[in-house]
Amino acid sequence: MVMTTVRKALFWELDYLRGAPIHTHLRNIQQVTADVSLLAEHQAQQLKLLLSHAVQTTDYYKNYDASGQLKDFPVTNKNIIRDSFERFESTAFKGKKLNVMETSGSTGTPFRVVQNSSKRQRVLAELIYFNSLIGYSVGIRHAFFRTIESSFRKSPVKRFMQNEVEFDVRIQNLASFERQRLTLLKDKRIEILIGYSSVIYDLARHVISQGDTPEDFGVKGVLCLAEPLYPNMRDTIHKAFDCPVLSRYSNQECGVLAYECPTCGQYHLNTASYFFETLALDRDEPTSPGTPGRIVVTDLYNYALPMIRYDTGDIGSIAPNDCSQFATPILQSLEGRRLDSVYDTAGRRLVSFVFDDIFETLGRLGVIKQFQFIQEGRTNYRLRLCVNETFSQEQSVIKQLKQILGADAQIEIDYVDEIPVLNSGKRKYIVSLYDPSKK
Repeated sequence: MVMTTVRKALFWELDYLRGAPIHTHLRNIQQVTADVSLLAEHQAQQLKLLLSHAVQTTDYYKNYDASGQLKDFPVTNKNIIRDSFERFESTAFKGKKLNVMETSGSTGTPFRVVQNSSKRQRVLAELIYFNSLIGYSVGIRHAFFRTIESSFRKSPVKRFMQNEVEFDVRIQNLASFERQRLTLLKDKRIEILIGYSSVIYDLARHVISQGDTPEDFGVKGVLCLAEPLYPNMRDTIHKAFDCPVLSRYSNQECGVLAYECPTCGQYHLNTASYFFETLALDRDEPTSPGTPGRIVVTDLYNYALPMIRYDTGDIGSIAPNDCSQFATPILQSLEGRRLDSVYDTAGRRLVSFVFDDIFETLGRLGVIKQFQFIQEGRTNYRLRLCVNETFSQEQSVIKQLKQILGADAQIEIDYVDEIPVLNSGKRKYIVSLYDPSKK
């Protein structure tokens, strides 16, 4: 408890010495999410500033009217930004130290964005504010379920400062669940669990099977990310730890886009930091409230790489707010984000994100545009690649995949011009045609 207080005090003291940017963003988020009139005024002001900046400092937007309406600006996506990256970069931030965010992307398109310091501070404020809904505050000891070999692996010093315990989720089996369970039983200072929905769900099932009760742990809140949180999953996690279980919708390139409300149980859009639209699947025209469409986001705070009318690749619908706690609109539905489960040749289920390191690296080298990984049988896999003309890493990719899947994995590589899209309009980068229950 003492160290938690010290960490919290140190964090905010350092922020104060830097001019209190994170605290300022945090206060702004708190205020505008609670007041409809403040929210509308805030969005209008931030949007005007962003459009003016983009027109004045980027090659991509220089011919657009800064005083015009948002709908007059083009819809972009990962491919457009990636293929014209330098045209999107703001000249105002050339040569300055920027935060780099990289992701393989849920559409199988490797992607990188840069963020100015104020944008990064805004993201940190978002995380602090929305994580507080499950009882998290700066300095609290928490466990993060992640792929340990990820490009974003934190240093021991950073984990110590953030009071974070990492659980490797590349392979999930009874042994890994037991290690996680024993850690939580031994270290009751761990109050918050954050990670993929399916991983925490499987851990909860294991905990229950071992006869543990919520009182055996110190867990006070669970935040599920990246995957759908189905009712049976939520119920099981709650049974295991008897604490609030919430989910959020976010992406690597922007930040927290929507968060589950503990009051009404609906997902509120983070309109304090983003402007949202839903557009028709086949044309850039708005859908009516409650009608599913492409979720298109304008990031109000990334000035280093303005992302205006950015198509996230997700399908969803937006509805008016009817919650007493927050003034922000509701993300009524979110479609097309479920990831198929894949298994290694020994039958162990793998987290889909285990492949991210391979494709993030190749994406940074500029050799892969898109990919799709398919499990066709117990030991049979197929990798579809959309590459440039200089691709020569086939054997290296196969070797890395076999290290994950098993030496006896049979991997075929197909080269394609484009990864096909689903009926929903979204590409799946992990596909499983294998059902381990049918042998």
